[in-house]
Amino acid sequence: MKRLLLFGLIMVVGCHRYARPDAPAPTSELPPMVRIPSGRFVMGDRNGEPEEYPEHELRMDAFAIDRFEVSRRSYRSCVQAKACDSARDDGALDAPVVGISWFDAQAYCEWIGRRLPTEAEWEYAAKGSDLRKWPWAGVFDATKANTRDGDDYEGAAPIDAFEAGASPFGVRNLAGNVAEWVADYFDPVIYRTRDSILHPQGPEKGRERVVRGGSFRDGAHLVRVASRQPRIPTEVDDTVGFRCASD
Repeated sequence: MKRLLLFGLIMVVGCHRYARPDAPAPTSELPPMVRIPSGRFVMGDRNGEPEEYPEHELRMDAFAIDRFEVSRRSYRSCVQAKACDSARDDGALDAPVVGISWFDAQAYCEWIGRRLPTEAEWEYAAKGSDLRKWPWAGVFDATKANTRDGDDYEGAAPIDAFEAGASPFGVRNLAGNVAEWVADYFDPVIYRTRDSILHPQGPEKGRERVVRGGSFRDGAHLVRVASRQPRIPTEVDDTVGFRCASD
């Protein structure tokens, strides 16, 4: 019985906490960031899914977010420093890292002195202060994102691909390529119960975390900037990566 209990705990907690807490700080050049100015924006989509409703205006302080998704090359340096656990390690080094849990993503961001973005930060960086549905203005355009709707890539594209699909602030691949872990727990009714409109944080507890942006396997609807998807934080998938943020 004790052996079965121990095995069950390993399965629940996962095998992602073996990285050294005293790992040396990164010595290579850090991934570039984009400064997102303070401002107002409308979060959600009244024509989207129930968990995206109601639309509500938020006031955001300035922050910074990675211009690109974290690459396999950048994440590998964290693994080599023993600050991060290993991830899927095949494919081009300039492709986004995938096969990592929420805890892996958090560990990497902390290692380089950053953090995961909140849902509100991620969506503001993706849409700016207008009501666009994708990082670019106007209708869905399959040439501006790596989705299942047709492009030159069978899987994930390089992190600096699709410049024409950048957000109003110049952040790349916030629609498609790989979905991205964010800091928040998933709460399907948070937009109806939120008590602060000033740079809000996510729920204090929950079972699942949020991924944003959709992936190369998704169509136009799931790569909208308001789309929210729940994932178990120990889950790993070849369509999910991340990017970091900072105050």
